[in-house]
Amino acid sequence: MPKKQTTASKKARAAARAGAKYTTALRDTSPAAEPAPVAVAQDDPYGGHEFAYEPRTDLFRCTDCREYEVAVRGKDGSITRCTGLVGYGGDTERAYLLLTMPPELGDNWVGALANSVASTGIGRAPRFSWSPATAWQLLIESAPSVVADLVPQIEQITFTIKGRQVSAVSAIDHLTAEAAQAIIMENYRAYVAKNGGPRRPLSI
Repeated sequence: MPKKQTTASKKARAAARAGAKYTTALRDTSPAAEPAPVAVAQDDPYGGHEFAYEPRTDLFRCTDCREYEVAVRGKDGSITRCTGLVGYGGDTERAYLLLTMPPELGDNWVGALANSVASTGIGRAPRFSWSPATAWQLLIESAPSVVADLVPQIEQITFTIKGRQVSAVSAIDHLTAEAAQAIIMENYRAYVAKNGGPRRPLSI
């Protein structure tokens, strides 16, 4: 017998079929909740997955680990936690980098930097990894087994500014998970203060 879907799930699936990311749509249709002072991985009912609708299969697939929702969700509704990007090789531990951009780039280049890091397949900018208040810095997630390979790839990222190549980062700092979580929570609170509609941050 098919599982009974909540109204929020039905709205999220409809939004996903229209082009929105399923997990984001579901979070946005769920009742708002104030974040706990310290968020933990178990707070995320999606197990860290970022499900997106795949028209070819009419299924929802995680954009990170590439697993289908039907494969990771149990009959009781429980979900197997996302193992992260395929490039992590199944490493469930996380490593974090704080990238500082040179002032001459400006915050208009933050998205380009995040996309360049994502294109490596071994790093990504988690939700609320950037804030206008800290415009020159971007938080990056990776895995301990591959972060040493990621750093030199980030160091090689450049952008063309007025006909010359400019390094995308001026500094790369390694952070603990606790320090990374503090940045995400600070950026999240800044987002809520500016936009007035809380979306729960993704725990790490």
